[in-house]
Amino acid sequence: MLRRVMKNPHLSKDRASAGGYYSYVSAGLGPKASLLTGFMVIFYQTLSVAGIPVYIGGVFLPGLAARLHINFPHEFWLFAILFFIGVPWLLAVMGIRPSIKVLATTSLIEISFLIVASIIIMIKAAPSTPLRPFEIGSVGIRGVSLGMVFAITSFIGIGSHSSLGEETKAVQTQRGRLIGKAALVSLTLTGAALTLSAYALTVGWGMFRMNSFSTANAPGVTVFLRYLGPIGAASLVILALNSALADSIALLTSSSRVLYAIGRDELIHTGFAQVNGRRAPARSVSALAAFAVITGIGIASWLGPSTAFNVMTTAVLFGLVSAHTLMNISLMRLFRKEHQQSHFLQHVVLPILAIVLFWWVLYESVWPIAYPLSLSALIWLLVLIPSLIYIAKVSGRVSSAQKHRLGLPAPAAPKKPK
Repeated sequence: MLRRVMKNPHLSKDRASAGGYYSYVSAGLGPKASLLTGFMVIFYQTLSVAGIPVYIGGVFLPGLAARLHINFPHEFWLFAILFFIGVPWLLAVMGIRPSIKVLATTSLIEISFLIVASIIIMIKAAPSTPLRPFEIGSVGIRGVSLGMVFAITSFIGIGSHSSLGEETKAVQTQRGRLIGKAALVSLTLTGAALTLSAYALTVGWGMFRMNSFSTANAPGVTVFLRYLGPIGAASLVILALNSALADSIALLTSSSRVLYAIGRDELIHTGFAQVNGRRAPARSVSALAAFAVITGIGIASWLGPSTAFNVMTTAVLFGLVSAHTLMNISLMRLFRKEHQQSHFLQHVVLPILAIVLFWWVLYESVWPIAYPLSLSALIWLLVLIPSLIYIAKVSGRVSSAQKHRLGLPAPAAPKKPK
């Protein structure tokens, strides 16, 4: 089986399961690393769900309203938390089909709008030197590299489809490759839309005025208002809110299924492995949604929405780097077991490069670490240390036959001959 897993660059062909990364790491590193990966995935995805509405309701919308001389209530972010977590919770407990339909439809609309709007802005801006944004300039190659590396954080959540493999495995024509194809398609479409819109915003704002872009209040809305009018600017705001909602849906759906898979393996309370009439892990969804609400309200009340968002997103980065480091090491471990020289680039060089880039992003984001960002490391440690203690206690329950198969559903019993 490990040989067949190795032949798939995304470890998904024969490990399509609700466990996602939790299951993939089990194949290469065993139960302890697998459990830690699962807990880190749940941590950073659920914390992302908590942070999104804090930013939307506490920073983005109030700042935008201030430009229109509208004052939002001081605690508006509380409503945003309840809405941007409540709606994803409702869709998630209704089953995978409603969630996927909403995500697919709204994402296609958003990507189409960004591409068309970006082309219009580029045509109207008509830069005299269209290739100027691609020049390195005074920032040097290090500045360009840092920009590329930090863009990784824009793709947080794009791997959430990995935990949906178990519910798509029945599509026989894909022969188990559906998750790998979903990764490539989603990454390509998202990358194309973001790259095109970044170029349009650059030429639309003014290539020689970009030093003021990062300090401006809602610069994207400003550019869209200038070139596409009030309707274009309003459409961008609406789609930005939709994107935030879609992110919450995807992350809550994914993390709840990882929790479900760990419960099914009896490594946490088996109540998390129960499904409702729509075959959704309702208890896992509800528990994580409640955790996100409590966390978002607690940290935002303590630090204020803006600081809370920065702290939570940095803590998310700690969890993401931890999980993806284990994921890449697992891939290299499988390669070493199988001695697949034809996959040396995919399964040794690229994983090492990914690990280095992730830790570089983390280092540049937090060092020298100071208050309040130091709280993000503390939040991560408050999850990591108890997780390690718990893993040391329960990993002995895993049988030798199961230790490389965590997260996978039990094999179907053979049918009795009639």
